[in-house]
Amino acid sequence: MFVQIKRMVVTEGNAEKIVERFGAKKDSPSLLEQQPGYIDKQVLVKKVRRGDEEVLIMVRWESEEAWKNWEKSPEHIAGHKANAGKPKPDYFVESGQEVYYVKG
Repeated sequence: MFVQIKRMVVTEGNAEKIVERFGAKKDSPSLLEQQPGYIDKQVLVKKVRRGDEEVLIMVRWESEEAWKNWEKSPEHIAGHKANAGKPKPDYFVESGQEVYYVKG
C-alpha cells in the first residue's frame, strides 16, 4: 500500500474551507475516487485552540504505480491547469505533500 499526505496550513477559522473542498461527500464518486488503485481518503483537522489551523488529506493507494498513474492522468493535470496562474486564497499559510510506503 502507498499513502499520499497533503498538508495545508490556513489562517484561523478557515480549515472548514479545505474540508469542504477535499472532504465533502458527493452524490457520485469524484475523479480521484474512480481511479484504478484508489482505496480511500481521509481528511484530518488538527485540534487547535487558536491560531493557524492544519488540515491533512490522506489518500491511500494500492501501489505507488496507481498513485503515479493518477498524478500523470489527463484529469489530474487538467485540474491543476485550470488553477494555473490564479493566486492562492489569502487564508493559505503553507502547503506540502509527502508520500509513504505502508510497511506494517
